[in-house]
Amino acid sequence: MKNLGFLQKTAALGLSAFLLAAFAFPTYAGSNKTNIDHITLSFDTGNIEIGSSEKRIEVTSGNDNAYTVSNEQAAATNMDGERWKSGITPKFNITIKAEEGFKFDTNALKNSNYYTLNGGNVSFVRARGGSNSITLTVKMPKLKGNAENLGVDDLNWDEYSGKASWSPADTAEKYTVKLYRGSSLVTQVETSATSYNFSSEIGNRGKGNYTFKVRASAWGAHGEWNVSDDLYVGDDELPRFGGGGGNPGGNSSGRGAWLKDNNGWWYSRSDRSWPKSQWEFINNKWYYFNGSGYMVTGWVQTKGKWYYCDRSSGAMLTNTTTPDGYRVDGNGAWIQ
Repeated sequence: MKNLGFLQKTAALGLSAFLLAAFAFPTYAGSNKTNIDHITLSFDTGNIEIGSSEKRIEVTSGNDNAYTVSNEQAAATNMDGERWKSGITPKFNITIKAEEGFKFDTNALKNSNYYTLNGGNVSFVRARGGSNSITLTVKMPKLKGNAENLGVDDLNWDEYSGKASWSPADTAEKYTVKLYRGSSLVTQVETSATSYNFSSEIGNRGKGNYTFKVRASAWGAHGEWNVSDDLYVGDDELPRFGGGGGNPGGNSSGRGAWLKDNNGWWYSRSDRSWPKSQWEFINNKWYYFNGSGYMVTGWVQTKGKWYYCDRSSGAMLTNTTTPDGYRVDGNGAWIQ
């Protein structure tokens, strides 16, 4: 029995020694990994420019045996919209993996001196990670638009139609156009075309000297404004443009003018004021204007009653059935 006890104790000690050796082995193996004391990367950023939709840059490792770049690419983190714009500083994230048998220096990997970044005019922003993986963020210089390629010229009027036109700029994304009557701004529009018809705006504002200004833009960069010659519209010419407005697209009331911008129609009284949050009686018809002064169409509720304003002209309907099947009385109120 004594011998049996001795054997059991010996077996237990042997098993313990074996388990300790087994658990110690991974730590021992990990400590044998070769330390990566520096990372060198090369970049190709040639596709990153204003107007480009490219979101990735090419990245190659300087030592594929010790570490590799995931997909050999870096992904953009701050593209504003679908294309790069002027004034943006492009930033990219890169994932770097240590190969088997190697490890990154966790004490140094957050330091810019740990990296050599070649080509692409990129610079270090920050890094985070551990001994096996690093996420590195780099940036390019701020993108600057070239206004020299955004010049607009050959501004012309079609004196019969009121269409303004100009020659295209080489790299324009869009054009901003301002219409003036004398020195007063009538309206401002944006278009991707190289012309815009101001017939209705001229007809609504009335006779006078008209000019337009135009400039090209490309993803945040702007060219210089260019100004057209005068277009004179007198009593004889005015009918070609609709004759000045009494209602949207209609004849003049003599009391003011209908005007339109990107937000909709509004009415300028003869004293240059305009109705807001109220009804206005214009050319024997009632129109309703919201708090910003724009004409409202469809159903309008005021003082507890519902009224319907025609969706094409804006005029309040009376003594009829609305397009959606409701009756309104002689005052325009919904008959419930």
